Formats: sequence, structure tokens, C-alpha cells
Amino acid sequence: MLAIRRLIAYGIDFIILAMILVGVQLIINVITGGGLSRSLQSGWAIELWVLLTMSAPVWVYFIYLEYRKQQTIGKKVMKLRLETIEGHPVKLGQAFSRTLVKLLPWELTHIFILLPEPWWFHPEKPNYLIYIPNAFILLYAAFLFWTKGTRGLHDLIPGTRVVSQ
Repeated sequence: MLAIRRLIAYGIDFIILAMILVGVQLIINVITGGGLSRSLQSGWAIELWVLLTMSAPVWVYFIYLEYRKQQTIGKKVMKLRLETIEGHPVKLGQAFSRTLVKLLPWELTHIFILLPEPWWFHPEKPNYLIYIPNAFILLYAAFLFWTKGTRGLHDLIPGTRVVSQ
């Protein structure tokens, strides 16, 4: 089933990115003796750090590979390819808008957890906003299965689809 293969491909991409980016974070922490992480004392500083060291590389990964290669590493492993609805290679703007919508729940999670102050500064205050990105994820998955895996919600705006190779 195409939807399952797409989710597995995304999982592969996530594991690759997590290993690299968390590895870099750990190396930086060791090099600085933990000083850098201790210096991030405001939600805005932590959000900027996450944006620069986690979000931006993930965005570049998806945009670059889906634009240049029509597939991420996960899609390649699962023998999937991204194309326009007409069957053509995606353009840079399409890869960008697709990534924007795809990673919206991830970015909202960072914002809701970190801003204006990180959750752990006030653990007694519930933050119900976190349900919003979780609802998006459920909606994304439901739509993917509804289209039998050919299109996710993030494929609608750029006019793209994923096909088997």
C-alpha cells in the first residue's frame, strides 16, 4: 500500500535526520562543556537555536532532495518518486511549498513548547495548544490514506503527488 510506504519513507528520513542533527547537538555540547545549552535561557533563544540547528537543516534536506532528485533518501529506499500532477519534475517553489505544509505541525510544536517561555519553566501551567499540531498530524495521515497514498495534504498546494518507481 502506497500510504504505508510513504510513511515508512518519512520514518527513514526522520531517523537519518535525527541521528545526524542530534549527533551534531551532542558534539557541540561536548565541545562547549555544556556551556552553550546552559546559556540558552529564554524561549526565544532556544527557538532560534532549534530553528538554526534543527529546522533549517531539515527544510534544506527535503527541499533540496525533492527538487533536485525528486526523492529523499527514504523515498529512494522505498522506491518512491515525487512529481507534479502532470508527471513532470517538481520546481523549486513546489518543493518549498510542499515542505512548508509538511513541516507545519513540527514547527508549530516548537513554537507552542518554547514560546514565549519553554514549558519546563512553568510545568504547572497546561499548554493545550500542543493539541493543534497533533490534530494536524492526524488529519495529514487520514488524508493520505483517503487518497490511497498518492497525495498528502502537503501535495495539494504545490500540485504534486508521490508515485512508485
